[in-house]
Amino acid sequence: MAGTKMTNAEHRVAIVIVLYNPSDDEIANVQRLAEVYPGAVVDNSAESAFKGNQIGRMCYVPLHENAGIAKAQNIGSSYILEQTDATHIVFLDQDSTVADTYPQIIATAFEKIKQDFPNLGFLGPATENKETGKAYKSVIHKDHALSADFIPRRELISSGGCTTREVLEEVGLNEERLFIDYVDFEWCWRARCKGYICGFTPCVTIKHMVGHKTIYICGYTIILSSPFRYYYQFRNHLWLSRRGYVPLQWKVNHAIKHLSRLLYFPLLIKSGGTYWKYMVKGLAAGIRMPK
Repeated sequence: MAGTKMTNAEHRVAIVIVLYNPSDDEIANVQRLAEVYPGAVVDNSAESAFKGNQIGRMCYVPLHENAGIAKAQNIGSSYILEQTDATHIVFLDQDSTVADTYPQIIATAFEKIKQDFPNLGFLGPATENKETGKAYKSVIHKDHALSADFIPRRELISSGGCTTREVLEEVGLNEERLFIDYVDFEWCWRARCKGYICGFTPCVTIKHMVGHKTIYICGYTIILSSPFRYYYQFRNHLWLSRRGYVPLQWKVNHAIKHLSRLLYFPLLIKSGGTYWKYMVKGLAAGIRMPK
């Protein structure tokens, strides 16, 4: 069964970009993309990065607070679904470095792969560390390519990824109570329940920074997030672990990872005590949090 073939001219692509205290370079990047594509820029910063409610062809929505990436993306997605005729939606973080042609390229890749996999729900790019230029590799997933240009993944980060109007309308928007961590993972798992497959293409790459910084301990690479992120990681893991559609492997792997972090962060990580406090608060909140 083959999907409908589309040409570049038929891809009506819109972009959702979420901001949080962007740098001058990141603001310039948003302005550049907004001259080419419609969509929405949703700003989680306390102070607006732009004046007015329009940036080029994009709607600008300042929230004047950090409402979380889940809600910010939902606002952007809702605007695109309700106010544009876009067929494809591309999600970008403010620090994702892409060329002007990138949104059309990933949308074209989506449609090409969909010809072989009609149930394609979300397509991400291969991601490179913007500081080192090296590809990020999962220590959990063992990749098994289904074709030269498609590798399925149970879950993906949203940055640089593409979906369609039809998929988003059927699967639904983000779970806003997750706020920031595992938001995109939960969406992918929900899409899987609807019969969709998610994955990435090695034929398209973006430069991105996962986490706040990278450190090396005893030969192991440790990607550190900002301390407050561990509150949401621990809380959301406990919450999601109660859900039947969340993969058991993910529940177990992250339980082990979180337990080890509780043990070694205070001893080996600079300001480890601060991280530990957020972890404990997240555990407490996760225990209290309803399903």
